[in-house]
Amino acid sequence: MFKCPYYSYTEIGNQTEIFLKQYHPGQDIPVPVEEIIELKLNLNIFPFPRLYKDHGLSGFLSHDLTTIYIDEVQYNQFNEKYRYTLAHELGHYVLHRVCYGELQFKSIEEYARWRISMPVDELSWFETQGEWFASQLLVPTQQLIKTCQETVAKHKKDFKKLSTIPDDIWSYIAIEIADCFEVNPPVVENRIKKENIPSKIPILDE
Repeated sequence: MFKCPYYSYTEIGNQTEIFLKQYHPGQDIPVPVEEIIELKLNLNIFPFPRLYKDHGLSGFLSHDLTTIYIDEVQYNQFNEKYRYTLAHELGHYVLHRVCYGELQFKSIEEYARWRISMPVDELSWFETQGEWFASQLLVPTQQLIKTCQETVAKHKKDFKKLSTIPDDIWSYIAIEIADCFEVNPPVVENRIKKENIPSKIPILDE
C-alpha cells in the first residue's frame, strides 16, 4: 500500500533551500524552474492534450521519474500556473522518489486509477507536500523578505497618507510582487502569511 512520508512545512522549506543551493546558486528571481528540470535534472517536459479537461489534472510525474506531463493549454497559455505545476511535480520528484519506485502506472488512465485508489489522507498529504514544495521553491524566503521590504519602502509615502492601514494591505502587496516571482498572487500571499512577514516588516515606521 502506498504510504506518503510525513514532512512538515519547515522541513520541506529546508529541502527547497538545499535544492536551490545546488541547482540555482545564483538565487536570482524568478527561479528558472523549467531550465532546472530540463537542463540540470535532464527530465522531459511533455505537453499533454486535454489533460485537465479529460482527467482533472494540471500535471503528473511519470512512474519512472523521467517525464513531467503538463496540460497543453496550461503549457501554452498560462505561464504562472505552468511554472507552479512544474514546481509541484518537481516536489514529488524530490520528496517522493521512494514512493514512485513502488508504482507501475504507464498511462494517464492507470495514474488516475491509482489516485482514486489512494486513501484520502495519503492523497491529501501527497498533494499538500507538493504544494508546499512548489510555493517555497518559487518564492524563496530570503528573496520574499527582500522584495517585500523594497515594495513597502517604495510605497512608504503613499502609506503615510492613509488614516488607517487596510487589513488587506498585504494582499495588494502580494499582487504587485507576484510578477517578480512569475507566480499567481495567491501563492505570494500564502507565503507572506506562512513566513509571518507582516510582523517582520512594518508598513509604517514605529
